[in-house]
Amino acid sequence: MANRIMLNETSYHGAGAIKEIATEAKARAFKKAFICSDPDLIQFGVTGKVTSVLEEAGLAYEMYSDIKANPTIENVQNGVKAFKAANADYIVAIGGGSSMDTAKAIGIIIANPEFEDVRSLEGVAPTTKPCVPIIAVPTTAGTAAEVTINYVITDVERKRKFVCVDPHDMPVVAIVDPDMMSSMPKGLTASTGMDALTHAIEGYTTKAAWEMTDMFHLK
Repeated sequence: MANRIMLNETSYHGAGAIKEIATEAKARAFKKAFICSDPDLIQFGVTGKVTSVLEEAGLAYEMYSDIKANPTIENVQNGVKAFKAANADYIVAIGGGSSMDTAKAIGIIIANPEFEDVRSLEGVAPTTKPCVPIIAVPTTAGTAAEVTINYVITDVERKRKFVCVDPHDMPVVAIVDPDMMSSMPKGLTASTGMDALTHAIEGYTTKAAWEMTDMFHLK
């Protein structure tokens, strides 16, 4: 059996890691960020930690906050329109799975416009081009959306969710900074921490585990 593991091009870990967003953006010659973040994170100043880094570095950005806890087809389609209008060339996804899932879908459709109906992305869609470069900044533990090829979209009309699995949606940079998670309520911190622990246990006990995955799950 062949073992496969897919990782970001670059990952940063540790307090203050968000400062490296500016470093990466400049090194990659990015011009303007399209920031995907939900309204609550903006209201409570969490998103502002990242925009401050961009402003200090003189980097332009456009904010997109039409994101729900379970992002919908409409959220994605509105995001695609907003991205085009912003003339951005990369995405910074800030938040939990919802923000990152929305960003992945937007990025995929911008690069592969034949999937603009969103529903056709369900399952393993035959996309041909990597999505718009994404810098993913998680604000919770557990979803791991910053390091996976999966995302989930809600189809309100048909009252269902669908999972999309696409190697082309992997964020190019993951920024795992505990300072971005420090403002979470204690209950949410505990529940998302348990989510992360459960993933680690599941990954360690599965028959598909191997030496590389064991290293991550044990540590």
